[in-house]
Amino acid sequence: MASLIFEPVERSNRQLVLRYRFDQLRFSTSYWYDTVDLDELAEEYGDDFIRSIEFHILAFEANKAASLRPDAIDFGPYADLVTDSFWSLWETIFRNVWGVWRYENDLPDFRLERPGGTTGSGAVAPVSVTTGDVATLMLCGGGKDSLVSMRLLERGGVDYDAFVYSHSTYGRGQHQHDLIDGLLEHCRHQRLHRGWVIDDAVDSPAARLHPERGIARIIAAETVSSYWTALPVALQHGFTNVALGVTKSTDEHNLTWERNGEKINYLWGMSSLAEEMLHGYVRDHLVSNVAIFHVLRPIHDINVFTLLNQSLDAVPATHSCAQVKPWCCRCAKCLYVWMSYVAWLPQSVVAETFSVNLFDLPENRTILRKMLGLESYKPADCVGTVSEARLAFLLCRRKGIGGVIADDIDLTPFETEARRTIDHYATPSEPGTTFPADLAAAIQPQLAQSGADAHQRAERVLNE
Repeated sequence: MASLIFEPVERSNRQLVLRYRFDQLRFSTSYWYDTVDLDELAEEYGDDFIRSIEFHILAFEANKAASLRPDAIDFGPYADLVTDSFWSLWETIFRNVWGVWRYENDLPDFRLERPGGTTGSGAVAPVSVTTGDVATLMLCGGGKDSLVSMRLLERGGVDYDAFVYSHSTYGRGQHQHDLIDGLLEHCRHQRLHRGWVIDDAVDSPAARLHPERGIARIIAAETVSSYWTALPVALQHGFTNVALGVTKSTDEHNLTWERNGEKINYLWGMSSLAEEMLHGYVRDHLVSNVAIFHVLRPIHDINVFTLLNQSLDAVPATHSCAQVKPWCCRCAKCLYVWMSYVAWLPQSVVAETFSVNLFDLPENRTILRKMLGLESYKPADCVGTVSEARLAFLLCRRKGIGGVIADDIDLTPFETEARRTIDHYATPSEPGTTFPADLAAAIQPQLAQSGADAHQRAERVLNE
C-alpha cells in the first residue's frame, strides 16, 4: 500500500522547506521571501498559528503527489490540524482541480480517503491583521490579466503593493523576475515583494519510473497554491486584501464526462466556486479580516482584451506561456492570447509582442480546432471559453489574418453566433461576495465601460 506522507516543515527567517513523500519517493518544495521574516511572524502571532500556516502551505503543495494515486494519506506531525473543514476543502479541491487528471486516467470515482485519528484537536483560533499603509496586495504573474488588474486599481485610485514569484517549473527564477519587472515598469505599485518557489515534483520522472501506479503524469495546481504563498506576505505587512487577476471565463468547463455526466473544468481552481471556498475558509479558520478575491471576476476575457487598449505601451511586456517564457508559440495558451491580441488590439502592438503568425504553424492545427470546439474538447490550459475563442477567430479572419491552419475553417457558424456571444460575454456581472465593497465601487464603472467598448470594437470589425 503506497501512502502520501507529510513530513515536518523546516523554517528559517526567509525560507520554508516543505517535504513530503509518496511511499519511498521523496519530494520537496522551497519557498523564499525577500520581505517576510518568518521568525518575526512566529513571535508576533505565536508558534502554534505559524505552524498552522505552514501546514496549509505544505498541504496545498503536497496535493500534487496525490496525482500518483495514493492508497492512503498520512498527515504525519500535522494530523492534529486536520479538521472537518480542512478535509472538506482539501479533498474538494483535489477532486475538482484534478478532474482532467481523473479523466485522462479513467478514474471517475477516485477520491482521497480521510485517515483515522484526524480530529483537528490542535486547530488554533483565527487571527486578524492590522492594516498597514497599503491594504491591497496584488499578485502579478506578468500576463495580460495582471496588467489589466493593476491598471484598473490605478485608475480607480486604489494604492496597491505587488507580489511576484517565480516557479522552477517555468525555468530560471531570475529570468522570470526580469520579465515581470519589465511589465511592472509600466505600472504604479507602491512596494514590490518577491517570492521564489523551487519545486522538484512536477518535472520528476516518478510517473514514468513507477508504471505500476498506472498514472500518466503528475499534475500541480499552482493558482491554488499561490493563495497560500501570499499569506505570509499579507501577515507580515498588514494586507487585508489579497487580489488575483482571474476572469469569469474560468468558470466554463472543458468537457462533460460521458461515463458519469460530470463537468470537468481544468481551471476549476480559478473558478468562482473555488474562490468563494478558499476565501471563506481563510476568514473562518486562519485570518478573519483578509479578503482573497479576483479583481477580474465580474468580467470575461472579451473585456480584458478590450481594456488592454488603454495600456498598449505595456502589452509587449506581457507574457503568459507556461512552457517557454515569454512565448513558445506552440501551446494553447500562446495561441489563444495571440489570436485574441490580433482580434482586439492594433496589429503594430501584436507584431511587437509576437514575432510570428501562429496560424502559420502546422503544429497548432489540433490545438486551434479543439479551442474552437471543432473536435475533442477545449484544451486543458489557461484559455478562455470556446465562444470567446470562436469570436476572436472570426475577428482575426475579418481583419484578413489567416494561415495554413486557419484558412480552411468555415466561418459560417461563427458569424451566426458572433453578436449573441458579444451580448452575453461583454456584459459585466456584479462583484461576488468575496470582493471588497470599496474596491468594487472604484473599478465597477471601468468594467461597465469595457462592455460598451467591446461591443463597439467588435461591431466595427464585423461591419467592415
